[in-house]
Amino acid sequence: MLKSRLLLLSTLALTVSSVAHAELADVRKRGELRVVMSGEYPPFSQPAPDGSLTGFDADVAREIAKRLGVRARLIKAEFPSIIAGLQAGQFDLAVASQSKTPERERAVDFLSRPYYYDGLQLVVPANSSARTLAGLNGRPVAVAQGTVFEKFLRDRKYTNVATYSGEQEIFLALNAGRAAGMITTRTVGSVAIKNGLKLRLAGPVLQQDNPYITLGKNQPQLKAAVEKAMASMRADGTLKRLSLKYLGSDITVPAK
Repeated sequence: MLKSRLLLLSTLALTVSSVAHAELADVRKRGELRVVMSGEYPPFSQPAPDGSLTGFDADVAREIAKRLGVRARLIKAEFPSIIAGLQAGQFDLAVASQSKTPERERAVDFLSRPYYYDGLQLVVPANSSARTLAGLNGRPVAVAQGTVFEKFLRDRKYTNVATYSGEQEIFLALNAGRAAGMITTRTVGSVAIKNGLKLRLAGPVLQQDNPYITLGKNQPQLKAAVEKAMASMRADGTLKRLSLKYLGSDITVPAK
């Protein structure tokens, strides 16, 4: 009986190992890495004039695929559907500026370290006098649905949370006066202001936000290959170069 049970366990272990290894093998056989991102989160991912996706996340995804020896297929999806798509096997990888939370850790795998370092920031119209959430006096604060920005407001029992599909829609809402402020990252707010939007950073960073690349559970071979690609991008300066190109500063290392 013991011998039979050991044989069964050994067979199961080999099966799991084969399936896990096949995940990376399937990507290479397909010749394509399916990478999901919101596509509405400038300067990390947004539509280019030709309809493709551009930005820091988009180019990081392309570079990972290149180092895996395959082409990248970038897929735009609303943020709340990204994790479900990874779980269902619709996407191989998410380069989508996702923060690590206990709920997400139970659903998907995270790489071993963040790929950039940022912080949550209150952003208001340039003519607003508000410097804090309290200073908005309960007026609508806009956030992208399903993000840590929404969680931040709900955890603090903010009474007037307005959810949108992404930052581009939120910028329009701010401009039209439908929202009195937004929670995003300091980098997103700073780049938007630099690009001419009439906005202002209100107060200091609210909390640290260090996003990760994610993938479906139980894919150790694919995860190891992506970890290796990211390590080489850090070592040869590619990640820093992309950060400088799209974000105006190097946020791929923790601030000192």
